[in-house]
Amino acid sequence: MYSLPDVITHNYDPDRGAFRNICDLPEGEAEAILSKIRNTVRSSLKESYLSRRLRTERWLYAERTRKCGKPYLKHPIYFFLGDFADGRDPARPESLVLPLASLPPEVLTFTYPDSMASLPLATKAMHSDDRKPYHGQVFTLAEIKAVVAQFGVPSSHGLTTTPDVYDRFIEVQVWDDRPLRQFLVDR
Repeated sequence: MYSLPDVITHNYDPDRGAFRNICDLPEGEAEAILSKIRNTVRSSLKESYLSRRLRTERWLYAERTRKCGKPYLKHPIYFFLGDFADGRDPARPESLVLPLASLPPEVLTFTYPDSMASLPLATKAMHSDDRKPYHGQVFTLAEIKAVVAQFGVPSSHGLTTTPDVYDRFIEVQVWDDRPLRQFLVDR
């Protein structure tokens, strides 16, 4: 039986600051940031990223609202479940690692894997062979604990028995920035 990691990690660009979501910006501003990322550190970011991200966030918002009520934020702040302060993402080289227990469960949802992969894995025919029971779902804290107990955490951390090209981490969506403000005091 597997257990849930007890920390979450927020990776961010220090020039923009922590706890930001590109979908909060006007489209032109968001595209300018994405273009900069494409041209400097992450050329694999597709031109359709922003439209796909916005579509994914509409799904996240709808599912979160259905399960837990309307959230404080329209667009969540993204974290990884576990310690991902490894500096591997040149577009987001800074990290904050927080105890999972430091945030109220009612402000959290989870997808396994990240939301941009989970939704297409569950809905696109081309992914039918890769589909798992947890794809295309938004989980509460209690629900993700049950999922992890059954399936483990993603294989990139070596804790499941079979490596999977899509299931590399569990994403955490934080729907209220007010509990996060205490962690910015020293930044």
